[in-house]
Amino acid sequence: MINKKIRILDVLISTLLLVIFFPILVLISLLILIFYGRPIIYRQFRVGYKGKKFLIFKFRTMTNNLLNDESLRLTNLGKFLRRTSLDELPQLFNVLIKDMSIVGPRPLPETIENNIDSTLKKKRREILPGITGMSQINFSGKNRKLSDKIILDLNFVSNYNLYNYLKILSKTPYILILRLLKNKTTIIK
Repeated sequence: MINKKIRILDVLISTLLLVIFFPILVLISLLILIFYGRPIIYRQFRVGYKGKKFLIFKFRTMTNNLLNDESLRLTNLGKFLRRTSLDELPQLFNVLIKDMSIVGPRPLPETIENNIDSTLKKKRREILPGITGMSQINFSGKNRKLSDKIILDLNFVSNYNLYNYLKILSKTPYILILRLLKNKTTIIK
């Protein structure tokens, strides 16, 4: 279900944020290019609305080395980008092309989606996935279990409306600042 009012808000908010953050987008792109080379944007297939696969966009935060330990591949700039969630800014383009919403369940890679019960997966996919959502405002850093995130996502999907969208949207900046002050990254172990 794609709520028309929420879709209009998604487009307006994404456009406004892209205009506001344009200098930062350019600066981050240049820093990644100068210090780490290409690619600047990390793209990965995720499972979205109604099970449709799409490419999610993020600023690249890791080296191109093929190390298994994610924390060893994370660049210094990448640590900062993740701590500030600036690595997520390119997802505003995902919102504009209607692969995502600003608020919704986070889109998961298919390998993680395979660990979710098929009934829960189907319910979770009834709305567009989001940049932020219930699990983002309730958990930070490594203190996240997939089962807890799924419960929060399903609660949001069951109560999907403009009020809850705005409630999560309004809490997100506070959570981002809190996470930055606590010096958290988003590496999930």
